[in-house]
Amino acid sequence: MKQDVIILEGIHKSYGEVKAVNNLSLTVKRGEVLGIIGANGAGKSTTLEIMMGLRNPDVGSVEVLGLDMKKATNEIKQRIGIQLQQTALYDRIKVKEALQLFSSYYDKKRDLQEIIDTLGLAPYLNKYVKNLSGGWQQRTSLALALVNDPEIIFLDEPTTGLDPQARLELWGCINKYRAEGKTIILTTHYMDEAQRHCDRIAIIKKGELVACDEPKKLISTLTDGGETLEDVYMKYAIGS
Repeated sequence: MKQDVIILEGIHKSYGEVKAVNNLSLTVKRGEVLGIIGANGAGKSTTLEIMMGLRNPDVGSVEVLGLDMKKATNEIKQRIGIQLQQTALYDRIKVKEALQLFSSYYDKKRDLQEIIDTLGLAPYLNKYVKNLSGGWQQRTSLALALVNDPEIIFLDEPTTGLDPQARLELWGCINKYRAEGKTIILTTHYMDEAQRHCDRIAIIKKGELVACDEPKKLISTLTDGGETLEDVYMKYAIGS
């Protein structure tokens, strides 16, 4: 049986009167690709940020790689990689400079040339990140998440805004690291991607985990003839 690398128990997180996450418990297995889906404002990003140690829950416990997030945040951050929707970089920083800078933050380092070759970044190393197309900015962001050879990779809507070809190419890159046994956790609004690439799907609605299972098993729960994860999304994430 695969080891649990993330354990969330009874997580609550509120912003004023708004309950972003409400009594959420979830486990993630080593080597799996877990997709987190839900409507805008459902609590997906907050849940992801709590797993990454970027936000503290008001109530509940977070264990990552066998460590208590409250007690070992810095150690955990050395062992995970994070790709956010918007990676804030200096305006005048080139791809090569960004890779070298991020690599300097970590004790463990993956060979930068290998990352560059895998993601096809060689022609862009001396270009400013801000001047790249959306697809190449996302590849650069993924490269920055890999510089410490993380055990867990977090991807917050990694293909949002990309054209179909760029989405396909980025997933080709992601799947290369999946094949190494990396644990990958992502949020997405593209149900076709989630159905094709994720081992399990966690569905969050109004801050609560309403379903979590393999895509085909979630689809099998539909009783109205639905055959896709889009139908599952409409039932669990949107339906009353």
